[in-house]
Amino acid sequence: MVFHQIEHWFNVLQQLGYFAGFIILYLRAMIPVFPLTLYVILNVHAYGFITGTIISWLGIVAGTFTVFYFFRKFVDSSFMQRVKAKKGVKKLTHFIDKQGLVPIFILMCFPFTPNTVVNFVASFSHIKMKNYFIILLFSKFISISFLAVMGREVTTFLTHPIRAIILIIVTIVIWFIGKRVEKHFMGTHEE
Repeated sequence: MVFHQIEHWFNVLQQLGYFAGFIILYLRAMIPVFPLTLYVILNVHAYGFITGTIISWLGIVAGTFTVFYFFRKFVDSSFMQRVKAKKGVKKLTHFIDKQGLVPIFILMCFPFTPNTVVNFVASFSHIKMKNYFIILLFSKFISISFLAVMGREVTTFLTHPIRAIILIIVTIVIWFIGKRVEKHFMGTHEE
Protein backbone atom coordinates (compact mmCIF):
# COMPACT_ATOMS: atom_id res chain seq x y z
CA MET A 1 0.00 0.00 0.00
CA VAL A 2 2.81 2.43 0.90
CA PHE A 3 4.64 1.82 -2.40
CA HIS A 4 1.42 2.49 -4.30
CA GLN A 5 1.01 5.84 -2.50
CA ILE A 6 4.62 6.82 -3.16
CA GLU A 7 4.25 5.94 -6.84
CA HIS A 8 1.10 8.06 -6.92
CA TRP A 9 3.08 11.08 -5.65
CA PHE A 10 5.75 10.52 -8.31
CA ASN A 11 3.03 10.55 -10.98
CA VAL A 12 1.37 13.67 -9.56
CA LEU A 13 4.69 15.51 -9.54
CA GLN A 14 5.41 14.41 -13.12
CA GLN A 15 2.03 15.67 -14.29
CA LEU A 16 2.55 19.04 -12.61
CA GLY A 17 5.79 19.56 -14.53
CA TYR A 18 9.28 20.73 -13.69
CA PHE A 19 8.14 23.95 -12.06
CA ALA A 20 6.41 22.00 -9.26
CA GLY A 21 9.66 20.17 -8.49
CA PHE A 22 11.50 23.49 -8.41
CA ILE A 23 8.90 25.13 -6.15
CA ILE A 24 8.88 22.40 -3.52
CA LEU A 25 12.66 22.76 -3.07
CA TYR A 26 12.43 26.55 -3.21
CA LEU A 27 9.85 26.53 -0.43
CA ARG A 28 11.82 23.93 1.52
CA ALA A 29 14.74 26.37 1.69
CA MET A 30 12.42 28.93 3.27
CA ILE A 31 10.62 26.55 5.60
CA PRO A 32 13.35 24.21 6.86
CA VAL A 33 11.03 21.85 8.74
CA PHE A 34 10.13 20.18 5.45
CA PRO A 35 12.22 17.06 4.70
CA LEU A 36 14.86 17.97 2.10
CA THR A 37 15.78 14.35 1.40
CA LEU A 38 12.19 13.39 0.64
CA TYR A 39 11.76 16.23 -1.86
CA VAL A 40 14.99 15.42 -3.66
CA ILE A 41 13.93 11.76 -3.86
CA LEU A 42 10.56 12.81 -5.26
CA ASN A 43 12.21 14.93 -7.95
CA VAL A 44 14.74 12.25 -8.88
CA HIS A 45 12.06 9.60 -9.28
CA ALA A 46 9.55 11.91 -10.97
CA TYR A 47 11.88 13.54 -13.52
CA GLY A 48 14.83 11.17 -13.77
CA PHE A 49 18.19 11.29 -12.04
CA ILE A 50 19.88 14.14 -13.95
CA THR A 51 16.83 16.35 -14.47
CA GLY A 52 15.56 15.74 -10.92
CA THR A 53 18.97 16.59 -9.47
CA ILE A 54 19.23 19.81 -11.49
CA ILE A 55 15.69 20.90 -10.60
CA SER A 56 16.33 20.17 -6.92
CA TRP A 57 19.66 22.00 -6.99
CA LEU A 58 18.22 25.09 -8.69
CA GLY A 59 15.24 25.16 -6.33
CA ILE A 60 17.29 24.89 -3.15
CA VAL A 61 19.87 27.44 -4.37
CA ALA A 62 17.16 29.94 -5.34
CA GLY A 63 15.31 29.49 -2.06
CA THR A 64 18.42 29.63 0.11
CA PHE A 65 19.68 32.75 -1.65
CA THR A 66 16.25 34.38 -1.30
CA VAL A 67 16.39 33.80 2.46
CA PHE A 68 19.95 35.17 2.61
CA TYR A 69 18.89 38.22 0.56
CA PHE A 70 15.88 38.79 2.83
CA PHE A 71 18.02 38.59 5.97
CA ARG A 72 20.64 40.88 4.42
CA LYS A 73 18.00 43.45 3.42
CA PHE A 74 16.62 43.66 6.94
CA VAL A 75 19.94 43.42 8.79
CA ASP A 76 19.49 46.99 10.04
CA SER A 77 16.01 46.43 11.49
CA SER A 78 15.63 46.65 15.26
CA PHE A 79 14.83 42.92 15.58
CA MET A 80 17.88 41.89 13.55
CA GLN A 81 20.08 44.30 15.53
CA ARG A 82 18.93 42.65 18.78
CA VAL A 83 19.73 39.22 17.34
CA LYS A 84 23.07 40.46 16.01
CA ALA A 85 23.97 41.80 19.46
CA LYS A 86 23.76 38.34 21.08
CA LYS A 87 27.11 36.98 22.17
CA GLY A 88 26.90 33.71 20.19
CA VAL A 89 25.83 35.45 16.98
CA LYS A 90 28.62 38.02 17.36
CA LYS A 91 31.14 35.22 17.80
CA LEU A 92 29.92 33.35 14.72
CA THR A 93 29.79 36.49 12.60
CA HIS A 94 33.31 37.44 13.66
CA PHE A 95 34.49 33.90 12.90
CA ILE A 96 32.99 34.01 9.39
CA ASP A 97 34.39 37.48 8.74
CA LYS A 98 37.82 36.29 9.88
CA GLN A 99 37.86 32.88 8.15
CA GLY A 100 36.12 33.86 4.93
CA LEU A 101 34.06 31.63 2.70
CA VAL A 102 35.71 28.26 3.36
CA PRO A 103 33.77 27.38 6.53
CA ILE A 104 30.49 28.34 4.86
CA PHE A 105 31.33 26.25 1.81
CA ILE A 106 32.21 23.23 3.94
CA LEU A 107 29.10 23.55 6.10
CA MET A 108 26.79 23.96 3.11
CA CYS A 109 28.22 20.86 1.39
CA PHE A 110 26.79 18.62 4.08
CA PRO A 111 23.11 17.89 3.46
CA PHE A 112 22.31 17.74 7.19
CA THR A 113 23.66 21.18 8.16
CA PRO A 114 21.01 23.68 9.31
CA ASN A 115 21.26 26.04 6.34
CA THR A 116 18.93 28.57 7.92
CA VAL A 117 21.44 29.16 10.72
CA VAL A 118 24.31 29.45 8.22
CA ASN A 119 22.23 31.85 6.10
CA PHE A 120 21.28 33.92 9.11
CA VAL A 121 24.83 34.31 10.39
CA ALA A 122 26.27 34.82 6.89
CA SER A 123 23.80 37.66 6.32
CA PHE A 124 25.34 39.51 9.28
CA SER A 125 28.87 39.04 8.01
CA HIS A 126 30.70 41.19 5.47
CA ILE A 127 30.56 38.53 2.74
CA LYS A 128 29.62 39.98 -0.62
CA MET A 129 26.35 38.68 -2.02
CA LYS A 130 28.01 37.60 -5.27
CA ASN A 131 30.60 35.52 -3.42
CA TYR A 132 27.95 33.94 -1.22
CA PHE A 133 25.92 33.02 -4.30
CA ILE A 134 28.93 31.33 -5.94
CA ILE A 135 29.68 29.36 -2.76
CA LEU A 136 26.01 28.43 -2.55
CA LEU A 137 25.98 27.15 -6.16
CA PHE A 138 28.92 24.80 -5.67
CA SER A 139 28.20 23.62 -2.14
CA LYS A 140 24.54 22.91 -2.83
CA PHE A 141 25.47 21.01 -5.99
CA ILE A 142 27.56 18.66 -3.86
CA SER A 143 24.86 18.35 -1.20
CA ILE A 144 21.95 17.79 -3.59
CA SER A 145 23.96 15.37 -5.75
CA PHE A 146 24.63 13.21 -2.69
CA LEU A 147 20.94 13.23 -1.77
CA ALA A 148 19.99 12.43 -5.37
CA VAL A 149 22.31 9.41 -5.46
CA MET A 150 20.91 8.33 -2.12
CA GLY A 151 17.36 8.86 -3.41
CA ARG A 152 17.99 6.90 -6.58
CA GLU A 153 19.23 3.97 -4.53
CA VAL A 154 16.19 3.98 -2.19
CA THR A 155 14.19 1.81 -4.58
CA THR A 156 16.93 -0.83 -4.66
CA PHE A 157 16.93 -1.47 -0.91
CA LEU A 158 14.92 -4.67 -1.24
CA THR A 159 16.56 -5.96 -4.42
CA HIS A 160 20.17 -5.11 -3.48
CA PRO A 161 20.53 -5.22 0.31
CA ILE A 162 24.34 -4.82 0.20
CA ARG A 163 23.99 -1.50 -1.66
CA ALA A 164 21.40 -0.44 0.89
CA ILE A 165 23.72 -1.24 3.77
CA ILE A 166 26.62 0.63 2.12
CA LEU A 167 24.37 3.64 1.48
CA ILE A 168 23.17 3.66 5.08
CA ILE A 169 26.75 3.46 6.37
CA VAL A 170 27.93 6.25 4.03
CA THR A 171 24.97 8.41 5.08
CA ILE A 172 25.71 7.89 8.76
CA VAL A 173 29.41 8.67 8.23
CA ILE A 174 28.58 11.85 6.28
CA TRP A 175 26.07 12.88 8.94
CA PHE A 176 28.67 12.28 11.67
CA ILE A 177 31.40 14.17 9.79
CA GLY A 178 28.97 17.00 9.06
CA LYS A 179 28.05 17.30 12.73
CA ARG A 180 31.74 17.37 13.72
CA VAL A 181 32.51 20.04 11.12
CA GLU A 182 29.44 21.99 12.18
CA LYS A 183 30.52 21.78 15.82
CA HIS A 184 34.02 22.90 14.86
CA PHE A 185 32.89 25.90 12.83
CA MET A 186 29.67 26.81 14.60
CA GLY A 187 30.10 25.26 18.02
CA THR A 188 30.18 28.61 19.73
CA HIS A 189 26.54 28.61 20.83
CA GLU A 190 27.18 29.05 24.53
CA GLU A 191 25.57 32.20 25.83
